[in-house]
Amino acid sequence: MLDRREIFNRFASCYAAPKLVELARMLGVTPKLIDHWKSGRAPIPWKKLKTLVHEQDLRWDWLIEGKEPKHQIRTTKEPEQPFDRHGINERFLSLFPDCSNAKLGKELGVRDTTVFKWRHDMEQVAWERLKHAVDTKGVTWEWLLDG
Repeated sequence: MLDRREIFNRFASCYAAPKLVELARMLGVTPKLIDHWKSGRAPIPWKKLKTLVHEQDLRWDWLIEGKEPKHQIRTTKEPEQPFDRHGINERFLSLFPDCSNAKLGKELGVRDTTVFKWRHDMEQVAWERLKHAVDTKGVTWEWLLDG
C-alpha cells in the first residue's frame, strides 16, 4: 500500500522551502492543500509529481516507493512531455485486455462505473490501483506514468 505521507516527504525534500507555506507559494497552491498532502488526506496531483521528476531527473520508483537510487542517469535532457492522464489510464487498462468494466471492477475491487470513468478519462486511475499493477503485472512506474 502506498503511504501518501511518505510520498509527500520525498516530494517536499526536493524543494528548498523550509516552511510549508513557502512550499505552497512555490507550487501555486494553498497552504491548506499542502497540509492535506502532508497528512495523506489528498494525493499530490500526478502533474505536480511529473514536473518534479522531470526537472530533477528523479526516478518514479524513488518518489513513489522510496526505492534507491533517487536520480535517473541520463546522457541527454529530454524535453518534458505534457502531463497525459489519458496515457496513464490507457497504459493501465491495457494490462487487462478484453475485460469488461464489470469484470475489471470486480478484479480490482472497484465499481464498474469507476472503470467506465477511467476508460473515458473522466477520472484518473488511483495510486493504489497503479501500485497493484506495478506489483503484479511486472511493469514499472516509469512506463505507467511516462510511457
